[in-house]
Amino acid sequence: ISQWTGPHKLGCLFNHGDHIVAVNDLQPQDVEEAYFFISRSTRKEVKLTVCRIPHSDIFHVKGCSC
Repeated sequence: ISQWTGPHKLGCLFNHGDHIVAVNDLQPQDVEEAYFFISRSTRKEVKLTVCRIPHSDIFHVKGCSC
């Protein structure tokens, strides 16, 4: 994850350096493939598996209350 400007209602989900390792249990080879898996999902929700670097800084959403 290199930036996060998601909706305020979702909150601050990601940290600097997070890596998406799976989308709906499928392992993308690159960013384009991850986006493809997400955009082609027929599910109401998408499951992301994220690898996080311990103690990394949070990507704060504008106006968050963290």
